[in-house]
Amino acid sequence: MRQAGRILEPYRRLKEEMGALEQMFRNPEIAARVTLMPVEMLGVDAAILFADIFTPVDAMGCEVTFAPGPIPAFAVREPDDVARLHDIDAEANLGYVGEILEAVRAQLPATVALIGFAGAPVTLATYLAEGPSGGREFTIFRRMLRRDPETTHRLLDQLTSVCIDYLTLQTAHGAQALQLFDTWIGSLSAADFAEFSLPRLQRIFAVVRELDVPSIYYANNAAHLMPMLDQVGADVLSLDWRIDLSKAFTRFDGKPLQGNLDPCALFGSPKQVTAETRNLLDGTQSRPHIVNLGHGVHPDTPIEAVQAMIDATHSYKSDSE
Repeated sequence: MRQAGRILEPYRRLKEEMGALEQMFRNPEIAARVTLMPVEMLGVDAAILFADIFTPVDAMGCEVTFAPGPIPAFAVREPDDVARLHDIDAEANLGYVGEILEAVRAQLPATVALIGFAGAPVTLATYLAEGPSGGREFTIFRRMLRRDPETTHRLLDQLTSVCIDYLTLQTAHGAQALQLFDTWIGSLSAADFAEFSLPRLQRIFAVVRELDVPSIYYANNAAHLMPMLDQVGADVLSLDWRIDLSKAFTRFDGKPLQGNLDPCALFGSPKQVTAETRNLLDGTQSRPHIVNLGHGVHPDTPIEAVQAMIDATHSYKSDSE
């Protein structure tokens, strides 16, 4: 459950003590401890690496700070901006991520999987194009791909290569599954997705397939892209809460799906959360499905509601066996 740790009091205390969030990401001892918290305190079935999608971008030469979201040191919009970025040697530049994974794997029960992840190229490029000022509508990347498609392709190719190196590092140090998060892919039209994103996603998942670990692709706000999502090459498609899972199961016949409870459903009472979770599960019986939210956990989500969702899932599983 992505970002579940942020609702836990021990995490909040650590964050207060450490000050800068980026220092937590780069400290193997602290990051391993945070990665384990949702498993130990909530009983989730898998641990997700405590890191940020911008971790490899920082190593590319664009420093990232958090206040609280990611703030790149400079905007990447012009050819000279792209030239300021460089490829990485994941083992040399991001070795601390490997240390985090090894520390977590050593402490996890054998029955609990360890999931690594990265940000997809278009999503990273969307944030980079906005730059330090950020944005509310995040339109600059779409303007860039119209104004200068050649530079856009070059940026996306470089981000794709770095993503592959970063994911390869994670599997070498204990990640047992890999997820690619594409938070801003829904901002692209179907035609732009086909030209600017799909070939890069296919390249990434082709390499992940060779690493022999399961792969998951999360596409946010992407109902209009569903006819192409099964072409990306991921083993599992993770869907947001806007998509009707029953229709998705029909379209992607036999393909495992992940999701897609609305994160805001967790602001209901524990009784309501239990009912919504069981309703989700009623519609996925006998189908390959990973129970999850349709996006990350909001920081102010009541912990009792998160626990109700987890408990409802576990008890439903027991009832079905």
